[in-house]
Amino acid sequence: MKTIGILGGMSWESTTEYYKLINIYTKTALGGAHSAKIIMYSYDYHELEFLLENNKWKVITESLINEAIKLRNAGADFLMIGANTMHLVADEVEKGSGLEVLHIAKTTRSEILLKGLNKIGLLGTKYTMESPMYPSILSEDQIEVILPTDSEQHLIHDVIYKELILGKFKLSSKQKFIHIIKKMIAQGAQGIILGCTEIPLLISHDDVEVPIFNTMELHVKHAVQKALE
Repeated sequence: MKTIGILGGMSWESTTEYYKLINIYTKTALGGAHSAKIIMYSYDYHELEFLLENNKWKVITESLINEAIKLRNAGADFLMIGANTMHLVADEVEKGSGLEVLHIAKTTRSEILLKGLNKIGLLGTKYTMESPMYPSILSEDQIEVILPTDSEQHLIHDVIYKELILGKFKLSSKQKFIHIIKKMIAQGAQGIILGCTEIPLLISHDDVEVPIFNTMELHVKHAVQKALE
């Protein structure tokens, strides 16, 4: 079994789910008392949030690289970054740390291709929705990305930062997300990417009528497969 390195704490609410799911899938695959081999660095997300708000991507990248190097030196065989937003600099982290990064958007693309879909809605933080990451990666396979309106993006971002990362899960916010998703479906979205690892804490497969791509769950499945190769 390979050792999985995780950069977590982005936020700890979703990192807890990462840890739990990795071990569930490992136990399911191997049975008995098996669990995953994991080395993790967990950030104080308040520090990263400040850097994000002030567009300090160079500082963020350097920090991710430095902590990834520590995980590599501690014995990690590959790296998971436990947040969609931080994958905006995944290539730089991989190059700078010398540790393979299991890319969450590329993992999600593989699942979309398996379902044969070509028009997908995306929810995430404003950093993820405003970035070219998902549209660029998915366009390599002729998959079109639909985004919420600017005001809807603002609402989604606020719910993530003012509620979900603080462990608050409101029915009213869930209903607003579902409304936004239904509008995207009306625009032709054949599936929805939950492009923030906190959103699956609020929205599940049962809430909408099209396939939901839970990026955290897909990331975990791919990681466990890789660890058990």
